Amino acid sequence: MRRTAIVRSLATLGAAAAIAAGSAAVAQGGSSPSTILPDGSIRYDFGRRPGPVLACKPQHVCDIVLDNGETVLNMAIGDSTHWVIAGGRSGPNGNVPHVFVKPTQAELETNLLVTTSKHTYNIGLRSANDANHPTLTFSFADEDAANADHDRQVADAVLAGNPLVGLDRADTKYKVTGDAALLPDKVFNDGVRTFIEWKTLPVDLPSVVSIGTTGAPQPVNFRVVGSVYIIDAINPGYDLVLAVSSDRRHERRVSIRHQ
Repeated sequence: MRRTAIVRSLATLGAAAAIAAGSAAVAQGGSSPSTILPDGSIRYDFGRRPGPVLACKPQHVCDIVLDNGETVLNMAIGDSTHWVIAGGRSGPNGNVPHVFVKPTQAELETNLLVTTSKHTYNIGLRSANDANHPTLTFSFADEDAANADHDRQVADAVLAGNPLVGLDRADTKYKVTGDAALLPDKVFNDGVRTFIEWKTLPVDLPSVVSIGTTGAPQPVNFRVVGSVYIIDAINPGYDLVLAVSSDRRHERRVSIRHQ
């Protein structure tokens, strides 16, 4: 999940005023670029104005959650004397980057600039004793829409038997065995992604685990576009797994192995 920060100049507006300002904008036909989530974190729409501002209690650590899969390249803060910053990661594969910030006293204002492999974040920071939203995350609606359009184009090309890389460059050397109801009609990669295609999707969609060189399975994220699974990776093998009960002996499974 991606999340955000308080809007407006929180140097002069408290959290309640910021929420009221956002509500007024909606009432007038606009929309606020930030949303307070049920867990108390703030989700900010990346690229919207006004820019994100994170309010943090003095001597408390606040968390800025960046986009899944990006790599932090540089971090710079305007006031390095009174603010402490550090990087971290979370997730099963450590693919979610975090920036941790801590103000050392109240009534501080500065900004934080973070450059990554995908984005540049310019975040206002404010310290206040009444701050109560310590986590800032981001949504990327515009980028998600663009990616969805691209995925649709990719899937259309795949379903037409015409991968974007060209049929002559598509690697189709996969052996597929297992449950007949789950068997895909085609598996190939384009050098970057793996495509698992059915003429018609199974009634119950299986999950995907990757099988590495060590044989240890790892869950894999994938997108369903049309009747195609798109995996943003290439692994030696995958298993399609459909659990029919809590007993693993009753799993339905398909083995996909690169030859």
